Amino acid sequence: MNRRNAVIDTTALISFFTNVFKRPSQISDRAIKLIQDAFQSDSNVLLSIPAIVFIEVFDKWIVTDEFRAMFIAEVLELISQYPNIEIKPIDKEVLQQFISLNTIAPDLENHDKIILASAMMLEWPLITSDEKIIKFVNKSKVIPNIIK
Repeated sequence: MNRRNAVIDTTALISFFTNVFKRPSQISDRAIKLIQDAFQSDSNVLLSIPAIVFIEVFDKWIVTDEFRAMFIAEVLELISQYPNIEIKPIDKEVLQQFISLNTIAPDLENHDKIILASAMMLEWPLITSDEKIIKFVNKSKVIPNIIK
């Protein structure tokens, strides 16, 4: 079975869970299908979600107890049920990649650098609609590709 792997960033998570965030999707049908496939029990898709994605969601999106409860129930708990989806910690290898990005990508925010560092460490494509990340990756080629 051919494995299809990808890292997803905050914009992709928000775009996939449109019912929770009440925002239109900013990623392609191809990206949505790839994420959907990871939620199948017999999937050949492996997804990695850097832990910083959830920190960013809590920092920027969780403004009410009601939304917090909905996010935990409909996103976090759902994700934790699928073995093909991991929440990636900031480990030593990710930190080393993050440090290398500090010199070559000074315009990226730290959470974006950590997400990109995770994709670099895994050498996996990144699902994102973040134009700053897309522009940087297209120029630097630090990961295999971007899935918009």
